Amino acid sequence: MSTSADRPRRPHPDPLTMTPAEKVIAEWEARHDVAARGSRPTFGTVQHYLAETRSRERCDEAARPRAAERDRRR
Repeated sequence: MSTSADRPRRPHPDPLTMTPAEKVIAEWEARHDVAARGSRPTFGTVQHYLAETRSRERCDEAARPRAAERDRRR
């Protein structure tokens, strides 16, 4: 029978690092809490959110190879 001393120890996860799934859940919970309080977003908050979303989408698009480059690789 193996003892706990015989088994290799797993490293403890960093408590300050969140997985992408945890980040999505935390964001949803924060939005839900704000909506539950009856708070409405300000124009500046909406504008900031939309600008951030567009920026993220453009970065994702830039990271993907273009159609012409994909065709050349085939």
